[in-house]
Amino acid sequence: MPITGVVGQVKWGYYMAGAINGYRVDRTATGWTLAATLVVSDAFKLAQRPLTFVAPFKTGEWRWPIVELVIRDGSLSATLGKLEEVRR
Repeated sequence: MPITGVVGQVKWGYYMAGAINGYRVDRTATGWTLAATLVVSDAFKLAQRPLTFVAPFKTGEWRWPIVELVIRDGSLSATLGKLEEVRR
């Protein structure tokens, strides 16, 4: 079952590299994948590594390291690493 949401971010350390409006995270046999709409981005920060996808929810946030990233015409797709859940 996919994880979907409206608001998300791509972060480089503490910096926001991109803002996401609409995303879908799927678990596959080999890991996690992300498909999203990128609405605000900083090309320099998106070119840096390591990057993290952050998806907030009511009591915390999910965080995945971004392993591979492709941006094309405002759409972002990525291969993600291991899920980390942070509670507030």
